Amino acid sequence: AGPVALDGNLTRDLLSEIATSPLFRAADLRVAPASPGKAERLLALLGHPSATFYVNLEEAGLICQTSFDDAATAAQALIARGVHRALVTDGGRTAADAEAGAVRTAQPPEVLVTRVTGAGDTFMAAHIVGEARGLTPQEALSRALEAAAIYVSGGTPK
Repeated sequence: AGPVALDGNLTRDLLSEIATSPLFRAADLRVAPASPGKAERLLALLGHPSATFYVNLEEAGLICQTSFDDAATAAQALIARGVHRALVTDGGRTAADAEAGAVRTAQPPEVLVTRVTGAGDTFMAAHIVGEARGLTPQEALSRALEAAAIYVSGGTPK
């Protein structure tokens, strides 16, 4: 039981094993694909009762085999596809957090982007920590976007 962060660098077979393992049934799985090229590996976790996907708009499209104009639509499509919860980012545009019956959105702060590699990992880590500290889903989404914005701007948090 408890949060488990998974990376899409794991093999499809290992992700399939995790998805069906009784050891992980009660786990709060938090999953990121690591890159768009590995997004489809996450299909093994569709239907897991607690898997949360952290993806960008492109990765959501690859998983759903379509393209999306916005994060909220993409997040809802992932839920319809069998994802328990989906957080979808779209660079400097509105991000979304969806689960059955609820969609939350937030706008990331505007910053000068100096790097992008690692932004998704920063977003995911900040979101997990925010929820572990008792923030509401909306607050955790906003806090994660702030952390990612600080990271991509090369700045330091206040």
